[in-house]
Amino acid sequence: MMSLNKSITVVVLFLYALAACQTTPPTTTPPTATPDTVAAIPTATSTTTAPTPATATCADLDANWGNNWPAVLDALTQLIAADQSCGEEPLLSKKYAAHYIYGVGLEEKGEVDTAIVQFRAALAIDPQRKEALDALFRLKALPKPTPPACLVTSAPRPDPAPAEAPDPSLFVTVKGDQLQLDGQPFQVKGVNYYPRRAPWQRFISEANPTDMAEELDLIKQAGFNTLRVFLWNEPLFTCQPEDAIPNETAFATLDNLFGLAGERSLKLIVTLNDLPDLTFRPLYTDYAHYDNQTIYIVRRYRNEPSLLAWDLRNEGDINHGAQSAEDARFTQQEVMDWLAHISPIVRENDPHHLITAGWWGDPLPTEPYVDFLSFHHWTEANELQKRINQYRQASAKPLLLEEVGYHSWTDDPAASRAEQEQADTLEHVIRVAEAQKLSGWVIWTAFDFVPAAGQPPNEEHFFGLWRTDLTPKPALEALPLP
Repeated sequence: MMSLNKSITVVVLFLYALAACQTTPPTTTPPTATPDTVAAIPTATSTTTAPTPATATCADLDANWGNNWPAVLDALTQLIAADQSCGEEPLLSKKYAAHYIYGVGLEEKGEVDTAIVQFRAALAIDPQRKEALDALFRLKALPKPTPPACLVTSAPRPDPAPAEAPDPSLFVTVKGDQLQLDGQPFQVKGVNYYPRRAPWQRFISEANPTDMAEELDLIKQAGFNTLRVFLWNEPLFTCQPEDAIPNETAFATLDNLFGLAGERSLKLIVTLNDLPDLTFRPLYTDYAHYDNQTIYIVRRYRNEPSLLAWDLRNEGDINHGAQSAEDARFTQQEVMDWLAHISPIVRENDPHHLITAGWWGDPLPTEPYVDFLSFHHWTEANELQKRINQYRQASAKPLLLEEVGYHSWTDDPAASRAEQEQADTLEHVIRVAEAQKLSGWVIWTAFDFVPAAGQPPNEEHFFGLWRTDLTPKPALEALPLP
């Protein structure tokens, strides 16, 4: 693990480079894990009033950067108020970086209280960036979260469970080390799915039903039978989290997705507890914050025939350091205690559907709490065989390769082999999975993603089997589909 000073130096140099390149910073998490959201705190908001003319210029910003942080922040405030731009990187992103780097310098001089003010100012601009969050966590100076506002239409939480008993033949079950559907073997041939224009946090609030229908048509026509999707609780509920009062407008998007999948005979693996608060009211130690929300979701969809399984948590082992010791905010015991807590809650409220937990690394610790093991493969393709052998020797439960993918991003327009290299590598790894007769595989991801407004593309936008214009890449043809 790096020392504090060395770690700070690395982050500061990174943010200096971002400002120099004038680009929006790429995410630093694995392709399926965008930065953890935090509880609501004050953030910068837009205004409908006319822009205020700026006396500062971009030249002032460049001249003072690294030399006079108060002057930099003053210039940024003026430029933002005047609705100006200075290069590709949004000025709010530059202001976040300025507050953070200024705070680092103050902390190094021993002015900790003043540094905390700067770190909090950065956090208020973007509560999903890790640098300020980690600094405040380390200094034990995180601000108290603001309780979420209630929607005007908020009402007591109803029981959403349908009364009619479902047809058991429509649900996927486990027999031995394989999955079955209606008494026949069922092999998952799936894709991890976000709408191409609304990935990650944008899914629930920005997904377009017409886009989703068009995309699911392509997925079905290609021969896939399963989608894995991800639920972010924050937009799905309103008022105090313990009350689990649903935001019906948000749930309508999810209801629509279930309907579209059912119409196309596509099964859904639904990942719960994605993008949780791991700081203010942590998922793994503050059970009350999430339990009723989970119960509501599970009961709402417990009779859905298109549901294949509940995935309890996406890559929870990263949170105890499976990927990097520096990412460990929790002990393995805390994470596994939470898994032992939530699994019976899900099973009690939905006795019809299977349970799994998609782990970044070794899935064997999840075995007591799941019906089948799910693992993600983000290492070399040649390592897959060894991992399968290890898990098979230790467990007789079905084994699903739940995430695997390779991007086709290149910053060299003259490079023409990026998509073919993606196809070749994917073909190799899926050939291994097929030869080992796994319970299936799920590709990351179905579509390339359209970057958010003001965000330049990076490699995480190019893991798709289809481009954003819905034309297929060579990787799609490399898969063993009907």
